[in-house]
Amino acid sequence: MSLTQVSRLLPMRNPIIMTVRTRTRAPNIKRPAVPHFTRAVVLELTKPIHKKKDEGVHPRENCMRKLRAIEGEMKQVNPYEQILANEFREKIENAKLVAIFHMLPTSEAGLFAARLQLIKMNMKYIKHNNTIMRLAFMGTKYEALLSLYKSTTCTFVGDEIAVAKLLKIQKKISSLVLLGGIVEGRFMSVQDLQRYANLPSLHTLQAQLVSILGTPAQQLSQNLSANQVELSSALSRYADDTKPEDDSKALPSS
Repeated sequence: MSLTQVSRLLPMRNPIIMTVRTRTRAPNIKRPAVPHFTRAVVLELTKPIHKKKDEGVHPRENCMRKLRAIEGEMKQVNPYEQILANEFREKIENAKLVAIFHMLPTSEAGLFAARLQLIKMNMKYIKHNNTIMRLAFMGTKYEALLSLYKSTTCTFVGDEIAVAKLLKIQKKISSLVLLGGIVEGRFMSVQDLQRYANLPSLHTLQAQLVSILGTPAQQLSQNLSANQVELSSALSRYADDTKPEDDSKALPSS
């Protein structure tokens, strides 16, 4: 094959070269020079206008927390998690004392020692993830407790209202921080639990109530009988004053 045919099959092309005319220095691509005012106006007027994706949409519609909540509602609930949530809610409703703790990073031995002190108070340890907590409390009267189940938490339930003892033991446990509790179906903060612990016993309060309720009746009875007592006392004094002397003193001896 001749050289002419080869050149026809494989034509040779020169590379495309762009000639840049510079006066004194090379152009700065990263920080170009500011254009002339007239040119800047033309460039600004000819700039394409693109509509923003979220233009005209209220910010609450793009809230990621709301979108995640909607996505969680649309997610199919695991039947086993629903069973655990129902059992947990039943334990909360039947317990007289519920304590919610935040678990600080600690070793397994430290956590076991803390659990052991609370188990000595006949309080049972319950630990579930936050998904089960939402299934247990969402739409119930305990829905306000969901604000406490935001991080690593655990729950203790008991059949005795030993709030003072609970607060005393909680001071000795460094790996658990008390967040709140439920006493006989009433949600209480830490300050409410402290005020509840400082109250007298139930029998003392009942005795005080009976005394308060009986005070008006006693005062009324005393006011009604005061005139009779005073009249009886006056008659008794009058009888003593008018009593005749003895016959031995009245008649002389013979």
